Amino acid sequence: MEEVFDVKEVADYLHCSQSTIRKLLKNNQIPSFRVAYRVFFKKSLIDLWINNQCFRSCEVMKDE
Repeated sequence: MEEVFDVKEVADYLHCSQSTIRKLLKNNQIPSFRVAYRVFFKKSLIDLWINNQCFRSCEVMKDE
């Protein structure tokens, strides 16, 4: 079974606050899914999202 995080767990995994995660959610900037009123995050998608963020940063630095 694939590892799944809730808001607190993904905040711990990313070393940020739960309010930061909620802001990312509000702006549709982090991959997530809902079950009823609860929000969850697949670890595999979070890892891909992190890699994508790093790739974008590297592209910006390369263009400077």
